[in-house]
Amino acid sequence: AVEESSVDGLSMAFADWRFNLRLSNTEPVVRLNVESRGDAALMTAQTAELLALIDA
Repeated sequence: AVEESSVDGLSMAFADWRFNLRLSNTEPVVRLNVESRGDAALMTAQTAELLALIDA
């Protein structure tokens, strides 16, 4: 990761994409937010990879 933070859950930023994984403040769920720099295929692939790691 190029940048990482644990201020609001776990946030990691890479060259072309980033994610934040955190507990919801209002619901008993974990939220995963994934963003890319305009590359929908990259965002989809990284989301699938993160979900596989979370489910493992």
